Amino acid sequence: MIGWRDADDRAHRGSLFAAFAALARGEAWSFPALRPHQREPWHAFTVQVAALAMIHAGETGLPTGEEAWRDLLHGLTPDQPEAWELVVEDWSKPALLQPPLVASTDRAAYKNRLAAPDALDMLVTAKNHDVKQERIATATDEDWLFALVTLQTTEGFLGAGNYGISRMNGGFASRMTLGLRPAGGAGEAFRRDVAHLVADAGARPDRRTGVSLLWTVPWGGTESLDYDDLDELYVEICRRIRLRRAASGDIDALAAGSKCARVAAAQRKGLTGDPWAPLKADGASSHTPSGAGFGYRQMARLLDRKEIARPLLAEHHAGDAATGLSIVAAALVRGQGKTEGLHRRAVRVSRIAELPTGDHAALDRIGEVANTRANDASEAGRRLRRALMSLLQGGPDKARLDDDASKKKAERWIWRFDQAVDADFFDAPFWSEAAADPGNHRLMWRSRLRDTALTLFDEAADAAPGTTMRRVPARARARSMLFFEMARWLKEAEHGE
Repeated sequence: MIGWRDADDRAHRGSLFAAFAALARGEAWSFPALRPHQREPWHAFTVQVAALAMIHAGETGLPTGEEAWRDLLHGLTPDQPEAWELVVEDWSKPALLQPPLVASTDRAAYKNRLAAPDALDMLVTAKNHDVKQERIATATDEDWLFALVTLQTTEGFLGAGNYGISRMNGGFASRMTLGLRPAGGAGEAFRRDVAHLVADAGARPDRRTGVSLLWTVPWGGTESLDYDDLDELYVEICRRIRLRRAASGDIDALAAGSKCARVAAAQRKGLTGDPWAPLKADGASSHTPSGAGFGYRQMARLLDRKEIARPLLAEHHAGDAATGLSIVAAALVRGQGKTEGLHRRAVRVSRIAELPTGDHAALDRIGEVANTRANDASEAGRRLRRALMSLLQGGPDKARLDDDASKKKAERWIWRFDQAVDADFFDAPFWSEAAADPGNHRLMWRSRLRDTALTLFDEAADAAPGTTMRRVPARARARSMLFFEMARWLKEAEHGE
């Protein structure tokens, strides 16, 4: 049974098919048992499965009943109804996200026992510090389901025999989400994304079809599926896992390694048609986020069409709501043998209807303004860094910009400057500028950057080491340099430079 809450915070429970029905009605606001890093994988899984089922059945309208969803999902696996059950005792048949054996002798390879769902999950922790391991001692079926979805659809390479998914650029990359989301919780996001995927499929008669649910195909661990044999929206698996249920009702998992990745697509470098995956503008690979997350610089890059090709579900479509939209970037960033943080940022784009056009060009305009602001912030930070280094060097006539000691001491203040910029980046004047308002909002932005830089310089000067006699002239020289450089920079903005 799966639990969800509606917009009034009322709790509901039901089968997998009932959960799909609640999402389709827009009534499932959230799934409380989801851990934060599992939310995007669960959204992607439900949307892909629903879209595949509707496309296969020729449906264009979202059904809203539990039995209708049972029929739709079973229609994807007409000869394998057990493919939607979490635990299936007969391992020659699939279970949900668990492939059947090729031969009965393959069962001996399943030697690694996992007693808790968070041992199955994809988080990599260092010496049990960040997130405690195997702490879900009394796990429910939905805990196992959410861990299984996250592992099988987002995991990367983790040593010999543990290969990752195809929908990212390499084994140490991350599957990222970039998408527009309406207000209204999980249900409205589901409805929006499924509708656009189904409409896109209907508009392309040459759409590639093939194997859609990879867990329905037997896997002995020595053979890969050819990417070209898969449906465009395929839901993949990357590990050989089977769940068991004891007489007590408790579940555990058995895992086996593999000699190769499930999908032979390494050469594609993440170019798999994932509807949430941003791509590099040159088409070389999918975009891999870094541990820096989604600060204003990263968001500006994601919105810059010269840098990033937005995926289908990050574009503004005719059926999208006029208000309440946000663009969401999210990823659990993976590294070599570690996790580099769960990052998520939602930027409200509710005012998109006010921009010169209501189509994707409006997002391009947002990207242009974001990049202009990010470049101005970088320039202001560069000037602040130079003034801080001058201060820390005692106020010489010309600061040594290659001095590593003063550069390192200035970094914490530059970090604070970036944090202050990030907090104000997508503010009301941003949207006036995006709407091509005749007011000089670039001058307003540079003025705020100047004020922030001067405030932080003063704080840094108060905290700087040194005797009072040395500090006062150094502070005066460095601050004067910063003030006049900023004043000249603002004059450039007055003239539209």
